[in-house]
Amino acid sequence: MRNLIGDSKSYDRHSKIFEAIRAHNCQLSSDSRCKKFGKMLISPYIFYRGTNHLFWADFAGSWRLHHFGGAAWSRSWLQGDSHVYNMGAFMHQGESVCFGFDDFDDSLVADYQYDVWRFSVSIVLDCWDRGLTDQSLIDQTIDIFSQSYIKSFKEVVDAGVLFSKRFTLNNTCKPLAKFLKKAEKKGCRQRMLEKWTSGDGHHRRFSLDSGKILPLGDHRRDQLTEALMNYRERRDQASGLTSTSGSMKILDVAERIGAGTGSLGNQRYYALIRDFNSEGKQNELILDIKLQGHPTAYEFLSREEIDEYNSNFLSHAARHADAYVALSDFPDHHLGWLTLDDGSYSIRERCPYKRDFDTQTLSSKGLLLMARQWGEILALKHRRAARRLVQDQHSSSFELELGKIANSSVDEFSALVRFIARPYADQVRRDWDAFRLQVDALMI
Repeated sequence: MRNLIGDSKSYDRHSKIFEAIRAHNCQLSSDSRCKKFGKMLISPYIFYRGTNHLFWADFAGSWRLHHFGGAAWSRSWLQGDSHVYNMGAFMHQGESVCFGFDDFDDSLVADYQYDVWRFSVSIVLDCWDRGLTDQSLIDQTIDIFSQSYIKSFKEVVDAGVLFSKRFTLNNTCKPLAKFLKKAEKKGCRQRMLEKWTSGDGHHRRFSLDSGKILPLGDHRRDQLTEALMNYRERRDQASGLTSTSGSMKILDVAERIGAGTGSLGNQRYYALIRDFNSEGKQNELILDIKLQGHPTAYEFLSREEIDEYNSNFLSHAARHADAYVALSDFPDHHLGWLTLDDGSYSIRERCPYKRDFDTQTLSSKGLLLMARQWGEILALKHRRAARRLVQDQHSSSFELELGKIANSSVDEFSALVRFIARPYADQVRRDWDAFRLQVDALMI
């Protein structure tokens, strides 16, 4: 009989973390892997952002879900990788700059608590990242976030209010309104075009001197251009989404490199297009075309959940589009997907106003105000998505059940979130320490 103590690897978390990170990133090029791991070395929080798969491995199917969910009613569309820096400012054509989620690569239908828990852990890690060690203030922040979330379900919200509400500089807390006002001043489509392209009119092309754009070979260029010319028709046939009026002219296509943290190294392209709306107005804009695999949570789902996923979505990129429609504030008329020889790609307009909210300068009071705002935003997204999921604009069992919790168990709900957030943030920090010791071997 072998030594079940000295030789056992059963409880060696460091080795399991090493193997999980290696396996999750094995498809990346050596250069992309080095860049991604270099980012993850910076802090436990950035490590957390780059290892969503570890969170899902630790929490998928947890018995804790059954305290306040763990049932069919508790499922909604999730962001799937919710954390502080996955909320930001964004805007689409003809709308105001607003605040919320604008990244749906990891979105899926699952228990709402995964988003709540992951976001709460990120609050702790973000506080540590900026040198805040007052544990009582961090606990208060977590409580305000979770209570703001659950209290949002105390009352039934009219469909007209729910589906029209946006978090803008006119209805948000002082630090967030200030941020949105600044984002509105600094962002515009023309400025974005000047950053990423050169030339004008029919001669505008992507600029290759930024280090973030690479030219495409003739074969890939032709393949991508052809797929783009036909994607709207296929999208409309599959989903019934409304096409952008007028014709689209493709001016240039290129490869985008070095973007993101968790998604760094994923194949990605930009397309520069000229579009004409129903009034004949001409717009030049950039389409973001991104290879979509299964959401990170997929491999940790139950057999039944995997079967549900596979039977409900045409492709991973089509799932991305469905999540976008369910969770986003604005319709993106360029939303869609296409298929190339290496997989399915999501298509969306690159938003000229997309900016992260920098927490570094938040005062203690500002942090608590933002915690309340984060909870309200996440609750609204989940509530809206749940109604769309059951195709009922007026209510859902999801919000009715959460309303019962909001009217009877707010303190217990927030205590569970706090119980998860603090200890798991400590575990992330220990995992990060182990990662730093082994990163050279992972780079190979």
